[in-house]
Amino acid sequence: MSRLFIGAMMCLVALFGVGVLMVGGIDPGLVAPEVTAGGVELGGLDAAGAAALLEERLTPRSFIEIDLVGEEGVMSATAEDAGIFLDTGATASAALAAGSADGVRDRVVRLVPFLHAEATDVPIAYQVDEVRWTSFADEVAIRFEVLRKNARLVFDSGRPKAVAAVTGSVLDRDALRAAFLDALSNERSEVRVPLTVLPPAVTTEDAQAALDQVKLALAAPLALAYQGDEIMVSPEELAAMAEFNPSGVTSGLPFSFDTEAARGLLQPRLAAVEDPPVEAVIVPSEGEKGFTVLPSREGTLVEWPALLASMARVAFEGGRRYVPIPTTQVSPRLTTEDANQLGERREVASFTTYFSPADSARVNNIILVANRLDGVVIRPGETFSFNNTVGPRTKEAGFDEAPVIRDGVLTPGVGGGICQVATTLFNAAFFAGLPIVERKPHSFYIDHYPIGRDATVSYGAIDVRFTNDSDTVLLLSVTATDRSVEAAFAAPQWDRSVEYETSPFHDLVGPRSSEQNPRRLRDPALARGTTSPVEAGVAGRAVEVRRVVRDSSGRVVHEDMFDSTYAPKDWVVRVGG
Repeated sequence: MSRLFIGAMMCLVALFGVGVLMVGGIDPGLVAPEVTAGGVELGGLDAAGAAALLEERLTPRSFIEIDLVGEEGVMSATAEDAGIFLDTGATASAALAAGSADGVRDRVVRLVPFLHAEATDVPIAYQVDEVRWTSFADEVAIRFEVLRKNARLVFDSGRPKAVAAVTGSVLDRDALRAAFLDALSNERSEVRVPLTVLPPAVTTEDAQAALDQVKLALAAPLALAYQGDEIMVSPEELAAMAEFNPSGVTSGLPFSFDTEAARGLLQPRLAAVEDPPVEAVIVPSEGEKGFTVLPSREGTLVEWPALLASMARVAFEGGRRYVPIPTTQVSPRLTTEDANQLGERREVASFTTYFSPADSARVNNIILVANRLDGVVIRPGETFSFNNTVGPRTKEAGFDEAPVIRDGVLTPGVGGGICQVATTLFNAAFFAGLPIVERKPHSFYIDHYPIGRDATVSYGAIDVRFTNDSDTVLLLSVTATDRSVEAAFAAPQWDRSVEYETSPFHDLVGPRSSEQNPRRLRDPALARGTTSPVEAGVAGRAVEVRRVVRDSSGRVVHEDMFDSTYAPKDWVVRVGG
């Protein structure tokens, strides 16, 4: 009987459905009964009517303040503050689609009382202004994130002390967006700020354990020995030279003597050990052509990194506190042979770039690098390396903090500004017709550098390298003032010419932020509550430079292409704290 009853009912429903179709048909342009969006009933409305009703009923939610709650307090914001806007058209379309598959059933429901339609609540659709959202998320991050701080050791009046670590936290931006949208849809007035815990790399316990080691290591003097002579370094002097080395906590060397203070204290005392090399000198003859060469001489220098590393290791090992002073033979950059070849020389190529003198730290770095490069000789077949010649950019080496590019923005970093010299040198090598082995453009476009001919460097990662593929020696001269730097090559003879062409910019990509809604970055160097002026964004782009190098007969020596692709640079405002 049940099967017969069900079959009869299905026939009855089918007959009613046919009747409905015959009477007036199904109107697919209306939202089905029992369909809502955000609690707003939309059944029987067309798309325009549903969108209008949603606009009327849901728009006020965009101006309701939602409290973002975290350990650091409460921050209130509206959807408009976050760049989130109701998309009534998309929501109405979703509501219309939600009931379209059941249109016949819905009409039958009106005729068959024991059947009923299922209630469907369609999720509210939103549009997100990504620029405004990013700026808003930056503000939330500045308000609630906690900067992770590793435990460390400090030397207070020569005595080591441990400073406790601070556990940090970072904003989960995807989770914040999802929580904020959910609160809007469900009319909740509070969102818990989603943070990811960042434990310190060096814990307070690590620092305490290292402190005990350091106290023992600095408890007795060290003897530095060279050819039978000893130079004693007292515990007080050792403490004055030492700096905490976080990366050495796990390896058993939690402090380092490779510091400015150590070099400043020891260099005068080891002056007798060193005998610096003597450069050859080219002396032009008076009143006539020709020249005289004052000969060069090799020298002996202390291997400072090896000495300072040995001092730290011996101090921690215990036992006999005795450190032999390592030395190395050093050749002059300009030898007598080189000078004889370069006595009669002419300039091959030169290039000059300019910069603002306002940043004294940047100027210092540029002049320091220029002095290290000036007078370098590149012999036939040799490949010049900027990084190998200049060496590490550290405070111990004399470099200051100045702006460097990191993660698409300018941030303080030791050695900032040396890319000015790298770009200048690359262009001198470019116009000398030398084969370029390695060159990489900056991550974003800098308009005061030659288009497509800038060069960035990073010690141990990114270099500027070129080869002297001629049969003659090259002399590099680099001079810097507080507003310009020039690189020049000279050789006894040179028979190359350079032609080049630069493509138009293409593949332009705008910044992710705007002047009205810039990225907001925390800057501990600024006082809490203060902000910097807005730093202008720069569109990303690509450009190519084609170079042809010919000899004196017009034969092509080599031809190359330099591709530069620059990412967009954000508009940025820095916030203190």
